[in-house]
Amino acid sequence: MKIFNISDYNIIEKSNKKRVAALGFFDGVHKAHQKIISEMVSEAREGYVPTVITLDRSPKEYFAKSKEESLTPLKKKSKIFEELGVEEVYYLEFNEQLQNLEAIEFIDKILKKLKVEKVFFGYDYKYGVKGSGTPEMILDSGIKVSIHEKEEIEHHKISTTTLKSFVINNDFVSYIKFSGRAYSIVGTVIKGKQLGRTINFPTANLDLTENYLLPKTNGVYLTKTMVGKKIYKSLTNIGYNPTVSGIKDKKSIETHILDFDEDIYGEEIEVYFYEFLRPEKKFDSFNRLKEQLQIDKDVCEKKIF
Repeated sequence: MKIFNISDYNIIEKSNKKRVAALGFFDGVHKAHQKIISEMVSEAREGYVPTVITLDRSPKEYFAKSKEESLTPLKKKSKIFEELGVEEVYYLEFNEQLQNLEAIEFIDKILKKLKVEKVFFGYDYKYGVKGSGTPEMILDSGIKVSIHEKEEIEHHKISTTTLKSFVINNDFVSYIKFSGRAYSIVGTVIKGKQLGRTINFPTANLDLTENYLLPKTNGVYLTKTMVGKKIYKSLTNIGYNPTVSGIKDKKSIETHILDFDEDIYGEEIEVYFYEFLRPEKKFDSFNRLKEQLQIDKDVCEKKIF
């Protein structure tokens, strides 16, 4: 899959390749997003390139001038797109130029330049300055349009907002139901205080590679961790480790990987969340902490997930 990072849409060259394209921001790439992209990919006949045209960040992040936590930051999003059969992704940088792009210019300077013959998007997709673009404008330009209507599961709208609420509130079962996969974060293993080794519970300390959304509740989660291409059951603590540090400075993410004893410092691992186990608490002693960790480990070992 080819990825194009576009900071100035004027650099997009007129293409000879025919394309069909899915349009949207696609954070979370949930089941409704997948439907849009899969339909687009299936309609990419011979000679057509299945393409996603999206943004490098949400407009909200641009206007707030601060990083927004994401369900699927760009690297993860790209990986999912590729798994769905997308061959090209255009990440348009949301900047002042794009903010002021007229709807007709979006059609002429992006869609037509890329020779897009049909677009696919959700019922609430907006484009052009202040969201002024309409499906009719695209149709009038000679480009076909497929609009996906709102989708629900158990009377709840399938949306990025819904997925974010599931993560924040530790409802990972619903997240799987709405997205088709477990919520996960990716990080590089860094050296911590290594106190876990002293009580026979070594942990991989994660430095997140991108700005992921994290659950609101500090505590222990039942997870699985992918190291290389192998997946292990694991326990992941998000919080401040009050028994160890007692200092509420920086929130940490530490994963104890079951049946695993390898040096993985500097490696990227992916942690998949399945269930909230218990809130973080300060124990009276390291022995009491060790006892609780053994209880947590026993639960994790017996759990089917």
